[in-house]
Amino acid sequence: MYDPRGNVLDGIEGKAGVCGVKADGSAIGLDFIRMQPGACFPLHTHEGDHEIYFISGAGVVTIDGRHVAVTGGHAIHIPAELPHAVWVGDDASEPLIFAAAGHPHHAVADVDRMAYAKSFSAA
Repeated sequence: MYDPRGNVLDGIEGKAGVCGVKADGSAIGLDFIRMQPGACFPLHTHEGDHEIYFISGAGVVTIDGRHVAVTGGHAIHIPAELPHAVWVGDDASEPLIFAAAGHPHHAVADVDRMAYAKSFSAA
């Protein structure tokens, strides 16, 4: 997977799930993500809302500055306008695996899948 600048996100793999086109022409879909220990999605936003269902592992989701510990069996909703990040601690014993559903949907390899949050500063 890639950040908004096209750089590879180390330790993060995406696998295409399903995608459908709604009557209005927009796409809705779900993909699977595996994050290795130490991996991190940087602080970002999406153009649409999305839901994440955590299948296994443990990590932290930061939503609008609030940290939420997640493990397999948890589900969260993230509104489009809220900056968020997902990370797995270096000391994790297994990857964090989850299904991410969103509207509008972007393929896992798309660089426009997310945008850096305004408060994020990358070198």
